[in-house]
Amino acid sequence: MANLKKYILTSVILGSIAAVAAGAIALTNLVTEAKINENDQIKLVSGIKDIFGSDASIDPNNDIKVDGQNYIVCYYKVTNDKNEFLGYAFRSEGSNMYGKIALISGFDALTHSFKSLSLINNEQTYASTLVDNYVTPLQSNDRDLEDVSCGATYGAKLVRDMINEAKAVADSLWK
Repeated sequence: MANLKKYILTSVILGSIAAVAAGAIALTNLVTEAKINENDQIKLVSGIKDIFGSDASIDPNNDIKVDGQNYIVCYYKVTNDKNEFLGYAFRSEGSNMYGKIALISGFDALTHSFKSLSLINNEQTYASTLVDNYVTPLQSNDRDLEDVSCGATYGAKLVRDMINEAKAVADSLWK
């Protein structure tokens, strides 16, 4: 009987600790969720301006969902201050054994070609190598998209595949 009381008391104490911890996590999420979403929108708008220029704009709440793709989450129609169509910006997310990547890839309305990309989130193990040797040269047109040999090849392949998938969807939108 003494052991039964001991087990019940231990269960009640551990259950109480778990309930308090779950409550603390839920409260933290409630407090920070709005700020996290706001920061994500700021990164998105900033990334699109990096790709299309400082007068580019989107409505971050007016994304167009894409189904049936491996990486693409949604895309946006990008316009300028005069409401002229500049192109499409695709938000893609993917992961491999080295971590997650989220990026925006932009496609120009005039040339119907890949314009540039902006990283939203880079959790790759070799993140700085990927940025220094692949992403930055790709952004400045000093590297071919298909040349993924950079010291962070798996991350570069993931970025390349994300952009190629967005290009295929963009090509279908131009028609």
